[in-house]
Amino acid sequence: MARYTVAIGRVLSGQYDFRRGTGNANTSVAHFGAKLFALCESDLPYAFNQTPGGDIITLGRHEPYGAPLESMTAHPKVDYETGEAFAFRHNIQRPYLTYFRINPDGIKQPEVKIFSKKQASLVHDFAITKNYAIFPDSQIVIRPAEIIKGNQPALVDPTKVAKLGIIPRYAEDEKEMWWVEVPGLNFVHAVNAWEEDGGDTIVMVAPNVLAVEHVMERLDMTHSLMERIEINVKTKMVTRRPMAARCLDFAVINPAYVGKKTRYMYAAILSAGPKMAGVAKLDLSLSTVESGDCTVASRLYGSGCYGGEPCFVSREPDNPTAEEDDGYIVNYIFNENTQESKFIVMDAKSPNLEIVAIVKLPQRVPYGFHGMFVRECDLQKLQ
Repeated sequence: MARYTVAIGRVLSGQYDFRRGTGNANTSVAHFGAKLFALCESDLPYAFNQTPGGDIITLGRHEPYGAPLESMTAHPKVDYETGEAFAFRHNIQRPYLTYFRINPDGIKQPEVKIFSKKQASLVHDFAITKNYAIFPDSQIVIRPAEIIKGNQPALVDPTKVAKLGIIPRYAEDEKEMWWVEVPGLNFVHAVNAWEEDGGDTIVMVAPNVLAVEHVMERLDMTHSLMERIEINVKTKMVTRRPMAARCLDFAVINPAYVGKKTRYMYAAILSAGPKMAGVAKLDLSLSTVESGDCTVASRLYGSGCYGGEPCFVSREPDNPTAEEDDGYIVNYIFNENTQESKFIVMDAKSPNLEIVAIVKLPQRVPYGFHGMFVRECDLQKLQ
């Protein structure tokens, strides 16, 4: 309450104007519509660019993606083939969820406001397929009135049954959305989703947060269990199975496979709470069996060494016949013992994710959340 009082005082005194932005753009980055964006789900995207000398410059808050007090997810999904971006915003008042897409030219299309979502909850990420968008409605709820009691506004409701909301990818009305119950499924990040059985089955891969009651204050007491979730479009039945024993999150895929059937994913191995101690490669084709670990390769960074979210870089991004895992995994690693940072490059196809290059950096790169790789030829096309 004290922080909110100070914030209100800054607004009334003219020091702070909510209409010019409320977020810190520190969660993720995205590239679509010939622009680079820095993202935080509490605000609209901020466009930025790179100078010929390599410096980053802020172009400004991108107002065309919402009204002055609106926001956009930090996890838009970009279809590699169509160039479209799919996004949403979640809110603390109705409608609690709004879905929209952005065409290849970067122009936002009409919104679909989801009034069938009954309460505010944390919707940090979602997934798309060729024909659908899939949203979580987890047990992590948002109740602003809790602030008056001195509590955090985000908390876990153990009595709530988690759900998944499915809406056609190009829906024009929220009446096209339907919900299925998935007790105990609380994911913050989605890895990918696709369709099988001629479109009758939606398959989604996501890390489910176990012991979710500790997620807001004691991440070291939670465990992210990577799961394969299958949704029967006709019967609305859901089946789930674990895919790995390790605590995995911040997983990435070859970006050309967003919304398409994926065989490989690369996830951060979590240790010491949220710290990322290594990377694991999973073969999702092995997840069709009833049980078993799908991990086919992994690498730990070493004692006292931690990284950020891994990034996949295709060896031949413009070759349609290239194998899905033909490329590299790149990451920034910080050694807490020597206080040094390195940029490492791993062979994504090798059985132990062999390190093929290391670049020692002149200063520390702080731990972060999400990242991406952008090719130089795409940087040259930025508007």
